[in-house]
Amino acid sequence: MTWLRQIAFAGLAAVTIGGAASSVSAMELGNFENRLYGATNGLPLGAAPPPGLYTGLQTGYLGLPTTNGGKSAGTWCVPVAGGGCAALPAITQAVPLTWVPGWNFVGATYSASVVQAFYVFTTCGVPGSGGNCTGAAPISSGGFVYTNTFFAPIDLSWNLGGGWFVSSGFHFVAPDGTRQAGTPNPDFWTFEIPLAFSYLAKNWLLSANFFYDINTKSQGICCSQVNTITNGNILIGDLTALYKIGKWSIGPVGTFEVQTTDDTGCAGLLGPSGAPLCGRRDNAQVGGLVGYDFGPVDIQVWATGVAYGHDTPQTTGAINISTRIGFKLWGPEAPKPLVAKN
Repeated sequence: MTWLRQIAFAGLAAVTIGGAASSVSAMELGNFENRLYGATNGLPLGAAPPPGLYTGLQTGYLGLPTTNGGKSAGTWCVPVAGGGCAALPAITQAVPLTWVPGWNFVGATYSASVVQAFYVFTTCGVPGSGGNCTGAAPISSGGFVYTNTFFAPIDLSWNLGGGWFVSSGFHFVAPDGTRQAGTPNPDFWTFEIPLAFSYLAKNWLLSANFFYDINTKSQGICCSQVNTITNGNILIGDLTALYKIGKWSIGPVGTFEVQTTDDTGCAGLLGPSGAPLCGRRDNAQVGGLVGYDFGPVDIQVWATGVAYGHDTPQTTGAINISTRIGFKLWGPEAPKPLVAKN
């Protein structure tokens, strides 16, 4: 595959994965966001892939933190509605679908995406007590969960020349995921503005993918238990610098998250674990990625370590591992050469 086709590994919808392996907007809320750390590492989102229909599978393993907020060693307790904890480590998977029809608008290539993620979750501890996920603590609930669906109805990519690309658009996450006791799916909408810069030339893939998430007010259905809370807005960035050697690609990756506004409606309120509901989420991770081009299928594997974590489930030293496999489902046939008849 060419570098431009590599963007379609898991589709532009790989912007989000969601589920129990994702971070929380404010750890005290127990609200699971719809994004895995570094979900777009390795993807030059500034450049749209060639016309076609793309899919794949992205898997993320959210590893254990070095400390766990005072809980017993071996797990992290993320409070959920009704008490108890959602247990980490956790694994989540996502199946995206990206459509590039070949349309041009205001000089840009148009594309659209949707992604559905899923995971198996477990909550444990005594409901109403804050719980604990080790020792004699009972498993109180669990099951197979579909996360809230991510939609990218508009993505526009401009070719600036010289290997440089820039893209922007509009994304949103709908609160349509599985609803059952203890399910850590957000019950609010998230609206997202993306902005990506990518360089694809001379065996290099450089990309800086940024996203600004704006959350609506919680309905108090599953997560916050208080319908006056609105999670603060969040700026996310995924950074990639890969060098291609034959069919291999290798290089450093990083990700950061900064909460730019305060949580509102939660002053003085305590969550199931007894911690304050309000918080400021900040996270930074660094690591490396290795990829291989098999031709019809591309694979990437990357690992990152937490350099800083505040009001998130993970603290400094935690390790996250992700894999991505992507391929093209359909594409327009290349025009056939004209052959003159004798």
